[in-house]
Amino acid sequence: MVASLFGCALIIAAGLLAGSSGRQQPKVTAIDEELSDAELFHRLRQFHGHIGPYAVLGYRLGRWLLDKLGCGKYFGAYITVTGPGITPYTCLLDGLQLSTGHTLGKRNLTLNVIADRGKEPLFQIEAVAEAGGKVLCLNVPLAVTELFAEWMSQELTEEQILHQTLSWPQEELWQEVS
Repeated sequence: MVASLFGCALIIAAGLLAGSSGRQQPKVTAIDEELSDAELFHRLRQFHGHIGPYAVLGYRLGRWLLDKLGCGKYFGAYITVTGPGITPYTCLLDGLQLSTGHTLGKRNLTLNVIADRGKEPLFQIEAVAEAGGKVLCLNVPLAVTELFAEWMSQELTEEQILHQTLSWPQEELWQEVS
């Protein structure tokens, strides 16, 4: 019993020494290594269940945000998404979670639901870096819904959806705002 308590005390002490906040920080670079389309397809499908344009857009946005903020994965920022609270739009959140490691459960990714999804912009995203407080704001225009609806009406394969969403010009998918 004493040995068991001593072992628990050592584990707790090690955890407290791991970081100033008391939680152990994962040792990762700001963004995962560049994934091939096949690797991304597998990881996103495994996480989200299928490949759709909003999930891929969320993944792409997350990589861009962490790069621009210069912060780490998992605990480096607070990301707030304001947009529709229904699928397929909310699939964007799964892509963000996969690429950033920020999650709804840790509350460093939040969704503010708007009722009227017919107004500009479709999504507003604000990301604030924990260290330094750098803020990025961007808008995903309503036209993205029409673009994605057109792709879906063409009955594209999941591989085609992934490729088109990854290769589509960024400035047509989101704009940084001040």
